[in-house]
Amino acid sequence: MKNRKIKALIIWWCEGTKARRDYRWKNAYLYPIEVINTNPKIIKIFLDFLREDMKVPKEKIKGQLQIHEGDHKMKMEKYWSDYLNLPIKQFNKTIIRKKGNKIGKTQGTFKLR
Repeated sequence: MKNRKIKALIIWWCEGTKARRDYRWKNAYLYPIEVINTNPKIIKIFLDFLREDMKVPKEKIKGQLQIHEGDHKMKMEKYWSDYLNLPIKQFNKTIIRKKGNKIGKTQGTFKLR
């Protein structure tokens, strides 16, 4: 779907990571395809693009959730897993930050890789 490709490009351009230096190796760079956002609809559009348009094997797609102290970790992981149809076993370790200003107001920040 051409429309989804355009949306995915805009999402990546605005919310995606770009090439960055890998300091473990001399003159090495990382080229990850990552999108980070609190809005599950944005993550879902990009995930559908990866799955359906780019034909990325489902087992290669990873996620990572960032939440605050006081947020319900398991509930939020389940929310994102269900919404994205992405098994929790494909999540990297959830990052728990010190209390912020939006406790309970979001479902966390999700990074799709």
